[in-house]
Amino acid sequence: MTAARPNATLHPLEKVLDWLVPAVCLLAVLVTTAALAGWALGSVRLTRVVAMPGAGPMMPITALGLLATSVSLWLLHRQPMSRRRRLAGQALALLVLLVGGMILFEYLTRRALGIDLLFFERTVLEMSPDLPGRPSPLTALSLCFLGLALLLLHVMTRREWHPARLLALFVAVIAAQALIGYAYLEEVSREPPPGLTMLGPYLPMALHTALVLLLLSLGVLCVHPRRGLVGVLLRDDAGGLMARRLLPATILIPLLVWGLHLLSERLGLRDAPFGTSVFALVTVAAFLTILARNAHSLSRLDASQREVERSLRDSEARFSGIVNNAADAIITIDANQRISLFNTGAEQIFGYTANEALGQPMSQLLKEPLGTSMGTREEHRRLLGLRKGGEVFSAEATLADVCVEGTRQRVVILRDISARERAEEGRRNREELFRTAFEHAPIGMALVGLDGSFLNVNEALCQMLGYSREALGGLTFQDLTYPDDLEKDLLHVKQLIDGEQATYQLEKRYIHKQGSLVDVLLTASLVHDSWGRPLHFISQIQDISERKRLEGDWLLLAEAGPRLASSLDPQTTLSTVSRLVVPALGDFCLIAMLDENGRVLRRECLAASAEKSRLLETLFDRYPQAAFRRGHALAEVFKTGQSLLLEEVPLRLLETTAEEARHLDLLTRLAPQSCIVVPLSARGHMLGVVALATSESGRRYSPRDLALVEEVARRAALAIDNASLHAQSEEATHLRDEVLRIVAHDLRSPLNVIALSAGTLMKRSPSERASDSRPLNSIQKAVIRATTLIEDLLDVARMQGGGLRVDRRPESTEALFQEALEQHRALADARSVHLQLDIAPDVPPMFVDRDRVLQLFSNLIGNALKFTPMGGLVTLCAEPWGDMVRCSVKDTGSGIPTEDLPHLFEPFWQARSRRKEGAGLGLTIVRGITEAHGGHVWVESHPGLGTTFYFSLPAVNRADTPLTWHA
Repeated sequence: MTAARPNATLHPLEKVLDWLVPAVCLLAVLVTTAALAGWALGSVRLTRVVAMPGAGPMMPITALGLLATSVSLWLLHRQPMSRRRRLAGQALALLVLLVGGMILFEYLTRRALGIDLLFFERTVLEMSPDLPGRPSPLTALSLCFLGLALLLLHVMTRREWHPARLLALFVAVIAAQALIGYAYLEEVSREPPPGLTMLGPYLPMALHTALVLLLLSLGVLCVHPRRGLVGVLLRDDAGGLMARRLLPATILIPLLVWGLHLLSERLGLRDAPFGTSVFALVTVAAFLTILARNAHSLSRLDASQREVERSLRDSEARFSGIVNNAADAIITIDANQRISLFNTGAEQIFGYTANEALGQPMSQLLKEPLGTSMGTREEHRRLLGLRKGGEVFSAEATLADVCVEGTRQRVVILRDISARERAEEGRRNREELFRTAFEHAPIGMALVGLDGSFLNVNEALCQMLGYSREALGGLTFQDLTYPDDLEKDLLHVKQLIDGEQATYQLEKRYIHKQGSLVDVLLTASLVHDSWGRPLHFISQIQDISERKRLEGDWLLLAEAGPRLASSLDPQTTLSTVSRLVVPALGDFCLIAMLDENGRVLRRECLAASAEKSRLLETLFDRYPQAAFRRGHALAEVFKTGQSLLLEEVPLRLLETTAEEARHLDLLTRLAPQSCIVVPLSARGHMLGVVALATSESGRRYSPRDLALVEEVARRAALAIDNASLHAQSEEATHLRDEVLRIVAHDLRSPLNVIALSAGTLMKRSPSERASDSRPLNSIQKAVIRATTLIEDLLDVARMQGGGLRVDRRPESTEALFQEALEQHRALADARSVHLQLDIAPDVPPMFVDRDRVLQLFSNLIGNALKFTPMGGLVTLCAEPWGDMVRCSVKDTGSGIPTEDLPHLFEPFWQARSRRKEGAGLGLTIVRGITEAHGGHVWVESHPGLGTTFYFSLPAVNRADTPLTWHA
């Protein structure tokens, strides 16, 4: 069966036959499809092929039958086949048999069953009016034979012959007769053959019908090529050779000779002299030529056979030399288990001579019997041999039973493996020692291929890197090495392979499966084979992450001291602390200095990425006090002085901390994963808190990290406290100097006015005093100015001492703004400056100290009017801003230089470019009043375009604190 023959063992002719069946089926499908197309198109050329007298067309029912035959042959020719394919092929074969039988039935009974005109009736009646649509009886008989042959295609009788081959041979003979008739241009008679008048007039088989039938019958014969005539052609013996050489001549020579004979008759040469003898002589000459060629081939075959025999004798001599000189024992025993061959190797292994061993039982050489079963299968066994002195040894034997001229013998090839077993035992012990040391080593161990792949790893390395053995087996050390360390590692590897060094040690970083970095100390060496060729690396990997972390912690703490002591400015110290811990200990941090009531005095935000830094600034600008409200984590740490460690930050914590949806969105975008909050405490009092968190790095804090951050915070608190004390000292000194300056200068002026005005009054008579009140007015103005200056000094002193008192109540925002504006209406009109209100319609009432807020507005509006030119505009604005009301005073003056903006709210500070009016305390008081209300003040200015002062005040809906409290 064609599907079961491997191509590597096929005869060259058989390889051709193997694809002949599909080729035949394809050609038959093409021819029959063309014929059906001819009937559909009414084409005589496609239906008849040749325009010869007597040449008939291929009828539609014939074309369909041949098409079904070719498809069935293609479906059934290979085995094994699926059940669906077999059923489909057999159904088509049964259809072909039925069609052929019905056509024969029509001829025999002279009755029309109507199957001839089922297809293309009109065209058939026009092109074939005689017996329309009916194939010839031989065509019908051939279809019956082919259908039956396909049904019996793989059936074999007990005598191992196939009935399908005989049926196909009948069809081939019928088709060949029709083709030869066409080749010889035989005149076809319409008279029925003798004895078959019942079939009616004789109808010839169409040329292409005969060709397709011949091809399909050959296809059936090729299905089982090792049987029948095809099997004879495939033999490798002399008979097969003769058959392959004689077959073409046997078929072609009679046809050619007979064709020449017919041609000579048609040319009128039948009665020429020597006509018949010449054709007989030609036939004899042709066969003599074939005989000579085949005799020559047989002679060459015989010479080749003698060469093979000579080679066989040489092979036997070589075999005898190999057997006698082989180091292994080669022993042959007969059916009675007696030794018939005993080579030199057997003499050396067992200690017996050949004469002593020949004829002896095989059991004399073995501790256990071989067994008596004889077969053809080769068998390998482990045996225990017995030497002549009684010593037992391990042996490895190959047993094979052979048959020589009908006599079965067993060949035993035996090898003494006792020395090898002892060597293997030693090797296994060494391997077990190495395996135990490898597997149970406390450090990571790995065998690494020359390409970097992990050949074997121990459990310690798997735990170190977070991978299973199977996962590491699919990776290379290049995949796991941190990119910045790879180049140095590869350089050492190259030096090992080039023999420049025998081993190397390197500190490097691996990438853990979870994405974190693992610091290791790698020691690697190269293993060579017995020829000195490199085999693989053996690596010892020690996890030094803890040591590296300790070194980093020590370095951080060692660096913290000098850096924290480098500045005595509190804000600079906060910045130094943030840069110490980010990114060394976290992805972002918040450091806040708080007063005793939990309000933010100073803060510093820093993140490892610029985007997170901007996000932090936005968060604490919009919600400066949200994280420090009662009950929140930072407020609790500040209140209790107890550190907080959150190894995982749950989303619920963010939701409870958020003030509103926008606040929650900002917190979610920060994406804190783990968090530490520690207090800043120095000299027994709380200064603030440090909050440190991780995000994109994926790091998780542990108690060890908490202890480190607490130590950094302790040192930072001392540095901040020192900086604050120094700043307070500097500020107190500055304040003292400024107070002395004001007392010496600013208070002297009104006192001088008072003294001069009083002296003037003393010199005048009572009547003059009554008529001229200007000296009294001057004294009154000087007293008011001195009182205002003293109140400002007292307010600044209260702010410095933390005692600025505010008495808050709900106040209408619009009414408060309107009152502040009306207080300065006259001054604005005098300076020709327009005052304007811009209050948002949905602005809520404020929870403020009315007098202090009016004082705040007075300072800001007064400054705006002072620096706004004639015709300018001062605008007061208010709008909702979270739980606050954002207020602003905007002017259209010349603006403030950029370098002056950081100093605006410092006490006693005045810009050099401005007129020396006042003591420089107005904006300081503005900031104090704003912060006393829990708000924030800031300024935006553009030189030449004006200045806007912003400040936030609490709305009424945020009134959750007592009505009176101290800043």
